[in-house]
Amino acid sequence: MIARTLLGFRERQEIDRLWTRKARQDADRLPQPERHRNLEPVSAEFLCALAAGIEAKNMVEIGGSSGISTIALATAARSVDGRLVSIEIEPQRQLEARETLAGLGLTSYVDFVLADAASVLPSLTEIQLALIDCEKEDYIRFFDLLRVQAGGVVVADNILSHNLSDYVAYVRARPDVESITLPIGQGLEITRFRSPA
Repeated sequence: MIARTLLGFRERQEIDRLWTRKARQDADRLPQPERHRNLEPVSAEFLCALAAGIEAKNMVEIGGSSGISTIALATAARSVDGRLVSIEIEPQRQLEARETLAGLGLTSYVDFVLADAASVLPSLTEIQLALIDCEKEDYIRFFDLLRVQAGGVVVADNILSHNLSDYVAYVRARPDVESITLPIGQGLEITRFRSPA
């Protein structure tokens, strides 16, 4: 089972392909709407290990872009027979993610939703792991819409690169969570909902 929880050669190959293109888009200074917004490969490795380690069977990502985080979470879902709801608002990015996941044989673990997350999150319950990687001004709003079960985890990306101190202060002010910033990739805030005493 351990071998199936980690990203394999094919998954890493696709992540590298997507990341190389994203880095090229950044270097070419393409306008923001034309750039793909992907999780860094090192963050994807961590996210996959975390999701598999807590045996998260009910996951959601807010902002899948073209699929790096989707690959990581779907790989973890495969290891525990779980499901991932991947929410993306940009159709072309999600289409590419669908094609990449199909090529990796991971489609059966993902429900792709093309929509604004605000219209989807209220219908999702008992979330065990959520990834927030979208417009930064939406982080707090979407965090509040998540219905995370006790023991569940919310991972927010770009905490250090975008100096998201407001988000960090907001989640840490809640009495029902424990939260820490990890200097992985662009900075990940890991927020765990406490189990009842």
